[in-house]
Amino acid sequence: MNPPRPDPETVNLEPPTPQNNEPPEPETVNVRSAEALDGAAGEPGAGDLRPGDPERVGGYRLTGRLHVSCCDVVDYLAVAPSGRTVVLRRYGRPADRRPADPGWAERMRQAAPVGTVAVLDSGADFVVTEHVEGGSLAGQAAAEPPAESALRRLAIGTVTALAAVHRAGLAPAGIRPSRVLLGPDGPRLLCAVPEIHDQVGGSHDTSPIRLDQPAWPAPEQLRTGTDADLDPHRPARRARATGSTHPSGTARTTARLRTNDQAKAAQAEAEAEAADRAGMAVDVYCWAATIAYAAAGRDPFAADSEAQRLARMAEGAASLAAVPQGGVRDLLADCLADSPTARPTAEEALLRLVEETGLAAPPDLATPPKPPRRPGRALLITAAGVTIALIAGGTSAALTLAAAPEPTPKPTVAAPTASWSARSVSPLPTPPANGTELTLPGGLGTAYENPADPVRLTSFRVDESRRYVRDPRTGAFNDVGPHTVAAEQSPDGRWLASFNSLYAATDDHLAVSFVDRLTGARFSVPALGPPYQSLTLSWSRDSRRVLLTAQRIEQVDGEDVPLTAGYVIVDVAARTARFVPTGDGDEVKQAAKASGGRVKPIEHHAEYRWTPDGRSVISSFLTAEWGQGVRIRDADSGRAIRMMHWTGEVQGMADWFSPSGGKFVTGGCAKILSACVWKTADASRLHNVTLLKGAGFYGWYDENHLIIAASVQKGQRGIFVTDMSGKPVRVLAMIKAADDVVVDVRYTRG
Repeated sequence: MNPPRPDPETVNLEPPTPQNNEPPEPETVNVRSAEALDGAAGEPGAGDLRPGDPERVGGYRLTGRLHVSCCDVVDYLAVAPSGRTVVLRRYGRPADRRPADPGWAERMRQAAPVGTVAVLDSGADFVVTEHVEGGSLAGQAAAEPPAESALRRLAIGTVTALAAVHRAGLAPAGIRPSRVLLGPDGPRLLCAVPEIHDQVGGSHDTSPIRLDQPAWPAPEQLRTGTDADLDPHRPARRARATGSTHPSGTARTTARLRTNDQAKAAQAEAEAEAADRAGMAVDVYCWAATIAYAAAGRDPFAADSEAQRLARMAEGAASLAAVPQGGVRDLLADCLADSPTARPTAEEALLRLVEETGLAAPPDLATPPKPPRRPGRALLITAAGVTIALIAGGTSAALTLAAAPEPTPKPTVAAPTASWSARSVSPLPTPPANGTELTLPGGLGTAYENPADPVRLTSFRVDESRRYVRDPRTGAFNDVGPHTVAAEQSPDGRWLASFNSLYAATDDHLAVSFVDRLTGARFSVPALGPPYQSLTLSWSRDSRRVLLTAQRIEQVDGEDVPLTAGYVIVDVAARTARFVPTGDGDEVKQAAKASGGRVKPIEHHAEYRWTPDGRSVISSFLTAEWGQGVRIRDADSGRAIRMMHWTGEVQGMADWFSPSGGKFVTGGCAKILSACVWKTADASRLHNVTLLKGAGFYGWYDENHLIIAASVQKGQRGIFVTDMSGKPVRVLAMIKAADDVVVDVRYTRG
């Protein structure tokens, strides 16, 4: 159930105050975690033995206490008969708490997965692991988050261990910051011992205590909310190891019973494989959350309340602001997908990281890139196996948090350019003075233009007026149709794209029409059909693709409302259109029902725009707190790769980013009427721009000035250039329009 939505006038949408601690651990008895051997193998020191502690357990001499938890479970520093220092976990009351699978320790010992803390021995009431000198990631990252290069090496080292564990059939590993030990030879993963904690006595809760829950339960675990699903070590996953035979075991067993046994065994095998896959997906999710924690030194799901934190975890909405932009951040976003089937495997994650660091050979840059294709499973397993062996052999030795030289950036290939020449304008330190008056058609107002302006008015309409688009060759505005027509000029000025939003009245599909101003060619590309419609389009900065927001009308609480269904990418050169569905509208519909009417779907209609590089799309989204945030999706697949829940609603007309691509603007981000300017790289707030009543953000004039529309007097709307304080420094236009009508004014750079 979603938490109540905060009052938008009082909610603080800044990122929550950093807390350099992990979430509280369940059933913690002393200052250290109550997790199975959690961090104990890497504790730098140990306390003295106490009266009642045994001198020896299974031939191991105990020398000190590391960690105490309930049911007389104690982790000791010990000395093996060989003289080696080890860590021994002793179960003082096995009837109450014990290993869930007696064979697990032996399988771990034999497999000895790369990059893990080795399991050395086990008995009926103890498990022995190697002792790793050094503290855990939980402590070190909280004190000093690693540099970018160190974070990359940490990610490679830990996912290598995770992939090795999964290849050995020992999932889930239960990864979390306190189980990543930073030894002298690099990070080591301490796998969780699967345990059973029975109901015992009146001093305990009557429900089972799951000591091996991950620090951040995956969304699928929170959705079901059952003990079985929150416990990654379900008994079913051991069915493959134990098998199933009929109790008679004699030659007189009938064929029918044998058939039943085979069916049961097959079912047990299928259940075990499904449980393994589920455990692996949870591991990958927790690994990504752990690396996000390491980058920031704090909980990536931190929020103002525990209810809001749980709501963020249920969506996989981890903050990746501290992770530098690039392949590592993109991979973490994929691993934090709310659907387990959408996450890469640990092996796939490892291969992507290795390619990102340049260990893998880059593609031949002289040949055109092939369309992305998911590698075959056999190829991935083989490649991952080679990669794990390579890393184990020393290529990535000493994966510590110490800084290292950054890898050399890969070369890029310049995109071919059209023969159309766009207007070139040199940047100025301050906006030039008002220029020549230009009377707008339809008696709709006056524009003021200076040849030195970095932007130019290219399209406008007022309320239900005609739509006018400028011809860059003549400077004249052409009437392209009624107000129902959406029309946009490409950034280089060569193309005009348009469509009629009310296509259903005359046609059976929505088609985007293109006019090539270089050759005069005209053509149309079918883009949408019923029940979908669109109201807006936008161009990518390279003028190669057009983006349409697709919506459908549905009834919510007895009212017809537009719900965002996805977007359409139109490739101009290929003359093709492809629909990419998203779940944005469904999220709003569900929240409207769950909130009892507090969430108004009409207020959360998402529109999509290109990011500056043209590889992703950006939109607003309804956050877990029922506020507004910004979400970025991979353009081709539609998968969410970044979410910024604290920013408010993204704003603008055509291109939402500053000329450099380094800034964007949102509204609803402060208690006072203002627009907020954010840094694209880490979503940190740069400016609060105070707005006049009724004012709105229309776009970017240059890197340090905004285009704002505000009411000047009754029946007149001014288009101004303002500085970052909101002070007008230049008039761009005066539009004849009442305060309550739509003024759609588009400026294009160049």
